[in-house]
Amino acid sequence: MIRFFSHVLALLFLLTLQVSFVHALPYPFDRIPLVLVVSIYLYQYVNQRSCAWWLVAYGLVLDILSLSLAPLQSLSYLLIAGTMMLLVAHVFTNRSFYGMAATSLLCLAVLTLSELAIVGLSHILTGELFLWKPLLLTNLWAALFSCLLLLFVFSSLRRVRLVAQQLFLDRP
Repeated sequence: MIRFFSHVLALLFLLTLQVSFVHALPYPFDRIPLVLVVSIYLYQYVNQRSCAWWLVAYGLVLDILSLSLAPLQSLSYLLIAGTMMLLVAHVFTNRSFYGMAATSLLCLAVLTLSELAIVGLSHILTGELFLWKPLLLTNLWAALFSCLLLLFVFSSLRRVRLVAQQLFLDRP
């Protein structure tokens, strides 16, 4: 029960940080995919399998608050969570920076394709403008920032985890 509440609190903190802080940054820094990077890190490196649902929760938040260029973000982020689980289980190792960066880039590629498909379908059905260029630019910036965030955060989080293990778990 405590583990469930700790996951919910961590998710709420991460969603609040993403929606309130990161989305308020000036362009292009508002494109930092913090929830995606943290979810991939926790799922792939720390083996926290329940973090895949954080992506779906983020998609729901984007749908509820209408913060995205494309509708049905919960469906897109559900596809990302499935892609992440498949890539981690069958393609990439769980302990390398390159595996996490490739997982992040492929998940963003799946996000781009699903958003383009949803926006294209919306264009066909309702006659709305087909805004593909802002969508591609947004996801290209997200890909760049996800790799940079993983590059700078990966080693520092590993050091913090080792120090925390030495302080709390390796005590005589």
